Amino acid sequence: MTRFPDLDVPIDLLQTPPCPHFEDCGACQLQHLKSGYYRELKEEWVRKLIEDNGLSPISWKPSSFVLAGTRRRVTFSAMRDGDNLVVGFHRYHEHTISPVEKCLLLTPALSKVYYALKTALLPLLQRGSQVDILLQEADGGSVDCVITGLIERDTTKLGAKQTAMVAELANLCNLRRVSFRKDEMTISETQIELEKLTKTSGALRVELSAGAFLQPSAEGENFLCQAVIDGLPKLGKRDKVLDLFSGCGTFAGRIAEKCNVHAVEIEWGMSNSLKLAAKGNSRLTAEVRDLFKEPMSVRELRGYSACVFDPPRAGAKEQCQKLAKSDVPVIIAVSCNPSTFARDAKILTEGGYELQSLQLIDQFLYTTHTELVGVFTR
Repeated sequence: MTRFPDLDVPIDLLQTPPCPHFEDCGACQLQHLKSGYYRELKEEWVRKLIEDNGLSPISWKPSSFVLAGTRRRVTFSAMRDGDNLVVGFHRYHEHTISPVEKCLLLTPALSKVYYALKTALLPLLQRGSQVDILLQEADGGSVDCVITGLIERDTTKLGAKQTAMVAELANLCNLRRVSFRKDEMTISETQIELEKLTKTSGALRVELSAGAFLQPSAEGENFLCQAVIDGLPKLGKRDKVLDLFSGCGTFAGRIAEKCNVHAVEIEWGMSNSLKLAAKGNSRLTAEVRDLFKEPMSVRELRGYSACVFDPPRAGAKEQCQKLAKSDVPVIIAVSCNPSTFARDAKILTEGGYELQSLQLIDQFLYTTHTELVGVFTR
């Protein structure tokens, strides 16, 4: 096991990886560590990173760990080699695909789709072509599918033969929606939609746009939401909370059960879905806004009882620079990147905020990645 040769791990802390593809597949890096040591190591890495950045939370909340068989959102790759289809994940630090028969991380519903795709996808791919496939479960176990790189031509103008292939793909794999896009920067074009896909979060039921971001697992989402709700101050119905990088309302829906919430999201599809949901919920308002280019100003931040932000891996440097100068009494930072979290946390603490608590939530099982939830007060 040479995945991490720099880790000097005693032999009694090693185990046989539960997945037979571990040595070849690059999706998981830490399956060879026993569960207890794996958890201790992740906590040790995060604590050291936080300390090295001069941060010291008043309290560390107990860590939460998600189990295998719970991942409801996954992206894998497929390549047609002659009359065969190679399906799996990229090898560690490589672009080549490692064939994977079964992924133990996936929910039962996604496992069934993954298995069926190996046969159903073949007719759609030209020889030598490679695609990325995003699968995720919405309410009721309905599965959304976005295929990236299927064809280089205009994906909105499919011929009758290809349209029939897409319909057969949806039927064989029990997909409720199939969308195409040329690359990650291109808007997804829905090719077939058998039903509207929705996501319920607390008081909100939002119609999902194709490929809209969901937390990787329902269990991880619940851990994150509980950490956010626990970190909020005591709120009355007239209080207002700001939810930045709100996605499809994961936190906003829970907060709206307690008070008013204003959700801000950069991605138009998710923001528009929130606006539609807001028409049926008087406690929610929503806007589309690029918070990297146009962060909420100090003046706009006035009057909020709390602010929650959950940015992409790049963090929220520009927004934190504004928050550090604000009078928002409670700020809750959710992050999938401890390094950018530490950078943003320093901005807040240097602006006068105190890091009250920090909690590790591991919903990226067997990987070096993890999430953090930090509560800051002024």
